[in-house]
Formats: sequence, structure tokens, C-alpha cells
Amino acid sequence: MEFRILGPLEVVEDGNSVALGTLKERLVLGVLLLHANELVSRERLIDELWGEAPPPTARKAVNVYLSKLRKTLSVAGTDHITTASGGYRLNVEPERLDASRMRALVAEAQELVAKGEPERAAERFHEALALWRGPTLAGLQLESRGRDEVAQLDELRLTALMDRIDCDLALARHEQALGELGVLVREHPLRERLRAQQMLALYRAGRQADALEAYAEARRTLVDDLGIEPSEALQRLQQAILRHDPSLETSEGTTAVNGVPPTEAAPPLTATDAENGKGPARSRFRPRRWQLALAAIVILAGTGAAAAVLSSSAHAHVISDSLVRIDPHKGTIVSVTPLDAAPENIAVTPTAIWTANFGEATASRYDLRTHKVLSTGAPGAPYNLVADAQGNVWVSSLNNLMTITHFVFGSGGPLQAKHTDRIRVPYPGAAAIALGSGYLWAVAGPHTTFGKDDLVSLVDPASNKVIHHWRIGQETYAIALGDGAAWVTGWGEGFHGVRAARWAGASSLTVIRPTTQRPRTYRLEHGDSPFAIAYGGGKVWVLMCGCSNVGGPDQRVLEFDPEKGRVVKRFPVGTRKPNALAFGAGYVWLTDRANASVVRLDPKTGRIRSIPVGNPRTKAICGIAATRNAVWVAVGYHICENS
Repeated sequence: MEFRILGPLEVVEDGNSVALGTLKERLVLGVLLLHANELVSRERLIDELWGEAPPPTARKAVNVYLSKLRKTLSVAGTDHITTASGGYRLNVEPERLDASRMRALVAEAQELVAKGEPERAAERFHEALALWRGPTLAGLQLESRGRDEVAQLDELRLTALMDRIDCDLALARHEQALGELGVLVREHPLRERLRAQQMLALYRAGRQADALEAYAEARRTLVDDLGIEPSEALQRLQQAILRHDPSLETSEGTTAVNGVPPTEAAPPLTATDAENGKGPARSRFRPRRWQLALAAIVILAGTGAAAAVLSSSAHAHVISDSLVRIDPHKGTIVSVTPLDAAPENIAVTPTAIWTANFGEATASRYDLRTHKVLSTGAPGAPYNLVADAQGNVWVSSLNNLMTITHFVFGSGGPLQAKHTDRIRVPYPGAAAIALGSGYLWAVAGPHTTFGKDDLVSLVDPASNKVIHHWRIGQETYAIALGDGAAWVTGWGEGFHGVRAARWAGASSLTVIRPTTQRPRTYRLEHGDSPFAIAYGGGKVWVLMCGCSNVGGPDQRVLEFDPEKGRVVKRFPVGTRKPNALAFGAGYVWLTDRANASVVRLDPKTGRIRSIPVGNPRTKAICGIAATRNAVWVAVGYHICENS
């Protein structure tokens, strides 16, 4: 018996399709096949079948579906489905499941690529791709995590397809690849790897003008849809085409677009080398290492910056009311950009850095392309803000906690809102907000202090309507997003009844996934407040402060492991007065109010490095954000509201 999920769900026995019964039965079988030979809990099946609103008879219905599937799949007395520990396992030999065969063929092809055998690798990729009959589990709509698992398989198909095209280009089959690339680029216009392959194939086919037009079209699409320029790798390929770089004619020509600078390619052959038979073989092929995740690209300030950038050295002069960029690896100040207001909190997008200016009731945008700073009016006392690449900015205000203001700006030019909307959140309001997983999140505390500040609200950013809210039982402090979930810190005596004694005065961490809407709360520690939170490196990082303004040896960072559901490490940060936390470039970053410096914590070694950014008598670090390429620090005058 063979099982097929790379397309419509099919079960084949002796060349004939097996009738699989109702839609729900097919959904159950699809989930079991996504996790073939693994235990799948009954609760997981219920989530996939009914989502957030299962019927009271869900458990009984699942048992009925499994019973019917057993009868359908039973051959010669063999039961493919076993039951254990409240779950079910579908036992399938790897060669009997198309997804398993596909993964094995792709792995073999990648090994052949690494060995420099593109022709054999292309054959294996062809065999793997031939197993697909359409989108994974076509016609079946899963309600929970199964959608991500289906998307992962479809993504693997596209990756294998691009790898096979790389093999074709290495084998000088550019003419044959052009038609296929034209279709793929139309289907996936934001995939820079496909754009690069198309440009290279056109150039090798003697169509230099078409190759340059392909780049121009890619740039128009990226700028119009995402507000970003093409990656440096794609720009290098365009420049290589313009100068007729000889490396583009070799099998390694695609190194110009896979993140490897052209200078690292093999030097051109001399006449003597050619006579002696030296130089790379034409059939030599090297694996690609793409780093083109557009959502994570931050176009950083480069050379020739505008006058807004005052300095670029390890000893740059930091002024009050400025935005400071730090190299996360060297620990040095790269640039200082003056702002026209005192910044509070920071939001990073691919094209701009936004700051909320608490005292001046404004928001500022530092454009990473033009290096210009523009400001606009914002609600009184704007405390927090989030932004996306499309020009949407949401601002929360301490003067009106129950309203979040949504601004819509253009991708460039004057900072004048095209549209403004007010989002009314439930009492007691929103002090902190976050954007991610397709939603806008808001938490009430701790600034509300109305006794009911345990509220977490979920907002649809398309309609600006509150679609759900939770009460986590403790005073909310901070929120971070990661792994498709919201992580909210809480503290205080929020629980009642039998839980009151356990949770009184304790800090907590609550995880909320919008797909299930079933929060889960973990106990952190007793006595201290979880002042700030960040997500990165697959872990949740929580800043614990014993006393918010005094500082002391009890200041520490907790490393919470989501898989283990507990704190796995504690890092003391001494007598510093931290008021903000971020994660980027593999480090945990804190602000040190006592010394007006940034603290870099290496979670692997526990080592701490302090990076001074100003005089603590006249300057204060009010906000921090980190990416894999830069740490951004908002510097105010002497004191910040969140100090």
C-alpha cells in the first residue's frame, strides 16, 4: 500500500485507488501522514479538524474516524494505525510514502552538488520533483499547525526546483531554463534567487538588454510592494552584467548573486594557464548559500551618508536627542544621527527606524536610504510604537491608554499621513504594543495600575478592530513576539481562589498563540518584577528587576526555553539600572541607565561587555532595538519616561 500527500491525498493498493470515506476521515489521515511513524495526540487531531471551536462530541468523533480508517487501510490483517498514550501512530515504510521518498532524493541530490556532480544531482532533483502532483494535500484545509507543515513541504518543492535550475545553469542549459524561469518569476515575484537565475540565464543566452530589464523589473516590484531596494547580491549581479564580468560565463557565475563577493571568485585564466591546462573545470559546481529572507533584511546606512550622520568611528561623539547605531560584533559606535525631539522607544523596518518622542508628542522616521529625519505629530505622550514596511505605524499614548492611533504614510517623501484611524481597546487600555504573526497585540500594564491591568488584546491590523482579548490573571508588564506566539510577562496578586497562594507576588510568563487562543502561563520567580522581555535564538529573555530605580545585585536576565517550559539559565547583570532589552546578532542587549551605556551579554559564555554611549549626567538611553546587523539606541536628555 502506497500513501501520497504531495498533491491530493491518495492511497493506492495494487495500482488501484482506495476509497477514503468522508472529508473528516481524509483530514485525520492527512495529519497522520504528515507525521508518519510519529505519535499524534487526540487533541492535535481535534485542533486540525475544528480549530478553535470543537463540538462537545469531538473526542468521540475522532475515535469513530480512526475506527473507519483502520478498516479502510486494513490489508491481510495488518493494522497500520496503533494507539498509545492518548494518541495515534500511522506506521508507514519510508519508501511507501511519497514525501519520505522525496526528502531522500533531495538529500542525495544535495550531496551530489557538494561533490561537484551537477548532472547526477539534476537527475535526482528531477526524480524528486516528479513526485509532486500539485499542492500538498490539495483540497484539504487544516485548521491549526498542519497549515504550516503543508506550507513547509510546498516550500521544499520550490527550493528543490531552484537547486535543480542551478544545476542546469552549471551545465550550460540556460536556454532550456528560460521558459521555466519566466513562469516561476511570475508566480513568485519577490524571490530574488529566481530573479538572479533569470538574469544569468538571459545574459548567457546573449540577451544582455533583457537581463538588465529583468533586474529593473525586480527592483520595481521590490520597491513598490515592500519599499526596499534589491539585495546587495542582486545589485552585484547587475553590475557584473554591465561590465561583462568573465566569471558569469563560468559554472561558478552564480556566486555573484549568492552572497559571495565577486572578488572571491577564481581569477581569470592567463594564456600560460590555459596552455598548461590549469584553471577550474567547466563542469565544476559549488553549493549555494542563500541569505535572502526579505523579512529580515535591514538596509543599513552605507558610505557617502548624508549630513544627518555625524560620525562613524569607535569614539563617535554622542549627543542628546539622537539615534545611535552600534556594530553588534565589534561593539563600536558606527553613526550618530541627530533627531529633532527626545526619543523614547524604537521600531525597526527594512527601510526606516521609527522613534516615539514622549515629551514632544511626535514620531520620527530616519530613512535608511536617504538618511533624512522627518517628524510628525502623534497623540499626547506617545509611549510605544510599531511599524511595518508598507508605511503603517501604530502608536500608543499614556495620555489615552484606551486608544491606539494608526497612521498610514507613503514609502518616502514628506512625513504626512495619508490616513489616520483610532483603535479603541478594552478598559484599562494599552501601554505596550507589538506587531507580528499577522496581528497587532496590546497589553495594559504596568502603567495603568487600575487593578485590572491583566488584559491582552488582539487587533486585526487590516480592519483595526479588536477581535479577541484575554485576562492572564496578573499585572501585565511587557510583550514580545516569536515562534508565532505572543509572550507576556506578568507580576502581582492577580490570581484568585486556590491559585492565589501560589501566585501571590510571583512573576509569570504567558504564551498566547492566535490559532488556538488558549493561553498557557509559566511561573518564573518570586518577589521581583519582569521589567522587559525579548525573543531571539529560539529562547525568551526576561529582564528581572528587584527595584526599578535603585538597581542592585538582583538585576538579572532569565533565559526561558519554550520547549522545556522553564527557565534554564540566569545571568546576573550587577548593579546596573537596565530599562530596556533586545536580542540580535546572537547577543542579549540591555541599556544601563547608571552609566549611559549599552550592555552586551553573550548567552553562550555569560560574558558581559559595556559600550559607553554618553555622559550619564546629561544623557539617558531610552530605547533599544537589535537586528543581526545593527543595534539601534535612542538617546534622550538626562531622563526617559520609562526610567
